[in-house]
Amino acid sequence: MRCLLAALFAALGLTGLHNPAFGADYELPTLRGSSMFVPAFPTYFSWQGLYAGGQLSYTSASADFTGASAPLIAFSLQQLAVLNVMAPNTWSVLGISDTGAVGFGGFVGYNVQWDNAIVGLELNYTHSSVNAVAPSTPLGREGVVGGLIDDVTVDASASMHISDFATTRARFGWGIGHFMPYAALGLAFGRADVAVTTNVTVVEKDPSKQVPNPNPPPATVPLVVGTFIFPNSRAKNGAFMYGFSGGAGLDFAMTENIFARGEYEYIQWGRFWSIAPSMHNFRLALGVKF
Repeated sequence: MRCLLAALFAALGLTGLHNPAFGADYELPTLRGSSMFVPAFPTYFSWQGLYAGGQLSYTSASADFTGASAPLIAFSLQQLAVLNVMAPNTWSVLGISDTGAVGFGGFVGYNVQWDNAIVGLELNYTHSSVNAVAPSTPLGREGVVGGLIDDVTVDASASMHISDFATTRARFGWGIGHFMPYAALGLAFGRADVAVTTNVTVVEKDPSKQVPNPNPPPATVPLVVGTFIFPNSRAKNGAFMYGFSGGAGLDFAMTENIFARGEYEYIQWGRFWSIAPSMHNFRLALGVKF
């Protein structure tokens, strides 16, 4: 009997191994928690590579002309003692001009990416019409020079028109999904048309000689012994300018290859003919990643 049962179970076991329908219902036992977990690698949106685009901008500019008249006035009066005694070249006849203008341009650059960190180099160009005209306040003062009374009047005008400028800058960004906030720092280059004009009038009077005053009182005034006018000017078209730039912005990837941008940039130009201009640039742009 025992031999018969053993033969029966052996036959059933062999049948299950060779019968797929029977074997499909039979599974070897497994220990709970024995399956291996393989974590997925993190993914980052790619800003790597070459890119280019176009932009619209608004520039708020300021030009400090307060020192622009000094060199011309000093040159005009260099042979006269009035320059040392009364120093009319230090008089602030010109002021600060604030102006604004719209512009357009383009940019091209290249990004290198490590995970979320992005570092790039970009050339940014803007064509605009920033026209700064100095406010002018003529000044007149009187002083004693060499025993004579000198009545000195100084007038001046100045302007600066910036038409084209560009920046070469390094960008430092951080990828957050399809957004990339960044900071930028670089050098600025531009062209400008600059003009400065001065006019100095010196009226010399002899206090030892009195003549009737046509508009009394007083009854008499010092005798005018000479009137001298010293005009001077200089101008340059397409003058080269340079400075530094800094700013920040945000790139947003609309698709895998198209992105939009908003940014702010500050440019401090170097002094040109004692004129110190600066710019605040606000830009909206659309670009393509290649």
